[in-house]
Amino acid sequence: MLIPISYPLNRRTPLYPGTEPLTITRMKSFEGDDGEEKSLLSFSSHAGTHIDLPRHFCPGGGSVQGLLAPEAVFEPARCIAVPKTGAEPIRIYDLLPHLDAIRNSRALFIRTGSGRLRESDPDAYAQRHPWVHHEVPGFLRMENPALRLFGIDTISIAIPAEPEEGMEAHRAFLCGSPHIFLLEDVDLSYGRLLEEPWTLRIYPVVFDDLEGVPVVALAEFG
Repeated sequence: MLIPISYPLNRRTPLYPGTEPLTITRMKSFEGDDGEEKSLLSFSSHAGTHIDLPRHFCPGGGSVQGLLAPEAVFEPARCIAVPKTGAEPIRIYDLLPHLDAIRNSRALFIRTGSGRLRESDPDAYAQRHPWVHHEVPGFLRMENPALRLFGIDTISIAIPAEPEEGMEAHRAFLCGSPHIFLLEDVDLSYGRLLEEPWTLRIYPVVFDDLEGVPVVALAEFG
């Protein structure tokens, strides 16, 4: 069974402040009602459910084309619940009750509950959401050197009010060894995600030399 955990990208998608919105330009090949209609799309590589790769913050870091495949598979994937409200940080002590899941995952997801605000309060979802302290990536590497991806149900691991902390956290995930990719703005509302290991399948919307890209992400259950 496949469950989508990525959000469709559209012009109403909440965006991290400063991110360019999706624009759609309608075009016709010639005048008249019978003309062939086409659309020109423009969107940020960090809009909607997207993956961050090392090049995003690490000089000379790897890109989508260099580090992913057109279908990237991570298994086992695990999701843990760390309830947070507002601009609360996720710290190491929040993760200590979940060491078994952390130590036995290739992809680790945190469900804070922020996703419920995505439709009802998109401004809060974009600006006043839980975030990840820069101490977390080193702890995760220590507990599980095989971890390759970290995902979360917030628009970013960073918040606009703490830009330096956000940069440090991104660098700690992406530039450390081994790299831990970031999957942000993920729909983790499906209850079964918390109950058992599953397989994560990621399909980049654009497969090229990019530092990040929107993706279609699926959770596969056996």
